[in-house]
Amino acid sequence: MSKITKNKLAILALAGIGAFASGAASAEMTVDSSGGLEVFELENTDFWFKIGGRLHFTSAFFNGGSAERSKFPDGSMIRSARVTFKGGVGDAWIYKLDLDFVDSALGRPVGQNNATATYNGYSYAVNSPNTINILGDSGRAYFNEAFIGYNGCKNIWFAAGQISVPFGLESWASANDGTFMEVSAPSQAFDNPSLGLGLYGEWHNNYFTVATAMYAPRAGTTQYGDSISTNPYVVAPGVATPATGPLGSDAGSDPLGAGGRITFSPKHDDFTVYHLGFSAKYQDLHNRANVQNWGAAPEIANKQTPVLFTNIPLNSVNNFYTIGLEAAGRWGPFMISGEYMHTKADREEIFVVGDQRQPGGDLTFHGYYFMASYVITREAKEYDFVSGTFGRVRPRSYKGAWEVAIRHSYLSLIDDGKFVPGSASPANPVPRTLIPGVGVNSTVGSMHNTTVGLNYWVNDHIRFLGNYSRINMPNSINVNAWGIKGIVNW
Repeated sequence: MSKITKNKLAILALAGIGAFASGAASAEMTVDSSGGLEVFELENTDFWFKIGGRLHFTSAFFNGGSAERSKFPDGSMIRSARVTFKGGVGDAWIYKLDLDFVDSALGRPVGQNNATATYNGYSYAVNSPNTINILGDSGRAYFNEAFIGYNGCKNIWFAAGQISVPFGLESWASANDGTFMEVSAPSQAFDNPSLGLGLYGEWHNNYFTVATAMYAPRAGTTQYGDSISTNPYVVAPGVATPATGPLGSDAGSDPLGAGGRITFSPKHDDFTVYHLGFSAKYQDLHNRANVQNWGAAPEIANKQTPVLFTNIPLNSVNNFYTIGLEAAGRWGPFMISGEYMHTKADREEIFVVGDQRQPGGDLTFHGYYFMASYVITREAKEYDFVSGTFGRVRPRSYKGAWEVAIRHSYLSLIDDGKFVPGSASPANPVPRTLIPGVGVNSTVGSMHNTTVGLNYWVNDHIRFLGNYSRINMPNSINVNAWGIKGIVNW
């Protein structure tokens, strides 16, 4: 959301364009463009408007054994398309509205009814209507950030509406500036939820930044709807689920969540940056109407790539918390960074006999990454202290700028210490997070990704990325992946 404040230069509006087009206003209004469209008054910056946006497209290619080839088809997709409206409506009030358009095939089902799943050679079946979507909402336009904000206090910012939930170094930075094609698998999994409806505030001085949010998750992200046709407690086909609240959930208020991020940077000049950070979030859930899960795609992916998925049974998570630690340093063109993340899902220790949420008990998941990058053409990657994030490389030459990078990540979405009593042994556990019905596009367990990247920053608005990744997933799946990505933002 400092994504907001750092873009405060933005300026534009259709209303402004109309005003500019009129003879009376043309002497007072200025229209400018650097890809987008800006409208503002030279003598009065209280009222301004900007239309901007972005387009990301990717292609991914995979190489492995015959089993891997069948599960990892090559493919391309529009990774992200966004139109952004923002402006100022007074000396301290601003607003923003993001409208995202998502490739129709990005929604990835990972559950199907009455199917069989296998883990460590143990097969079994039960009804599992879970679904998950890793890369975005499926086949529709939806609102991202949509808020009104106030920045009339020194070093303080407030906003109300649909806001980003502060968490992590990679997740909090703009996707336009990411060093690799995708954020690391842990950042994908644990930046959850990333948006909420509520209040946001941030403060900074010369060394510290603090960002906080109190919110309710976006509708549909933690509650299930009318698509659940059987009783969520007991495996009893044909027993209808009572529809007592919005989206078929329990009647009552939306569950509240809270999140926050603190960063410390004792030195952040044009050459040197030292950065430390801590993030935390807590989310309450409707105990009898939630679909809480965590998932992540490999770090080179297309719309058919398998995902790693916790596959927690419906309605079994009461609440969860997630914490993250981050550290980074930049010395001119060279930069290193890393993060560790941990989440714990609070669940009942014992469910009633026949309850499909069995077995009970809390679950913990974790992950980490570390990376290094070097700008061959000697520019320094931008650091925005107010948001506590690293940004783009701005070429000093019309020939552009070149950057090389490497990252290794690990993500564990299985609690191996938990196993189904009577059906397995600790030496060969069936994890309590694995319920059958898992579709072909999902995998339960842990994942390693080692990615090497080359970036060509054409100018301030256009970039091309090439990545190679070695992906290690459960069931001895080892895949080589190559990907390319093009980005334009304005």
